[in-house]
Amino acid sequence: MTSGSQSLINADLPAYTVRVSDRAKSVRLSLSVEAGLEVVIPVDYDHHKVPELVQKKRDWILRNQLKLDQREAFLQAQAPHELPDSIKLRSLNEEWQIEYRQSPTKLRTININEKEAELRLILTGNIADIVACKFFLKQWLIQKAEKDLCRWLHKVSDRAKLPYRTTAVRSQKTLWGSCSGNRNISLNYKLLFLEANVVEYVLLHELCHTVHMNHSDKFWKLVSKFESNYLILDKSLNQAWKIIPAWLDF
Repeated sequence: MTSGSQSLINADLPAYTVRVSDRAKSVRLSLSVEAGLEVVIPVDYDHHKVPELVQKKRDWILRNQLKLDQREAFLQAQAPHELPDSIKLRSLNEEWQIEYRQSPTKLRTININEKEAELRLILTGNIADIVACKFFLKQWLIQKAEKDLCRWLHKVSDRAKLPYRTTAVRSQKTLWGSCSGNRNISLNYKLLFLEANVVEYVLLHELCHTVHMNHSDKFWKLVSKFESNYLILDKSLNQAWKIIPAWLDF
């Protein structure tokens, strides 16, 4: 169950939307280009407390709003309207070249022929339809992530002896990964673009959440058991979005 309302706060803070969710167990703030600032509250939460809560989170909001603005400016400067001629998957040490072939069709379907030995993708169809080309390239990336990232997670899980229940690949806007209370792990397909050591850290991070569903001292102690450089790797994720091709986010 959800419901929403729009509120105005101080001039230097963005307007926010309040959404009531029967799935929420605590208050959560999120910030995105699409939805703006959203405050998600449980059904039994007192609405009158929301303005005070937003004020308490003022520094977090301003800091993340600045990051969001910088990200959008960066993406717009990277020619997001253009189709890529290659896709560099750093995590797998692969760089796929892309060839576009126009063919007569009334459909918006783009066929992708994968030449794995040559690391080459051949897109056939109405390649003038840039939106369709991007859509099917994204689907190819998601399928590749389902194969490679899920297999990678399984190996790390076995090595660390941190079992999980299921895994899924998603297209999160702000998360590289997540772990539910039922030990179901979700991974962002865009991890394919990051360096292998960073991806390995994200996998370990989410696996450690199968033991501690928080970022407590116990959680970080468990993370450090497997990755001593976790502080550096975790910090690097703040700037990792710059590696993601602009055409995917536009």
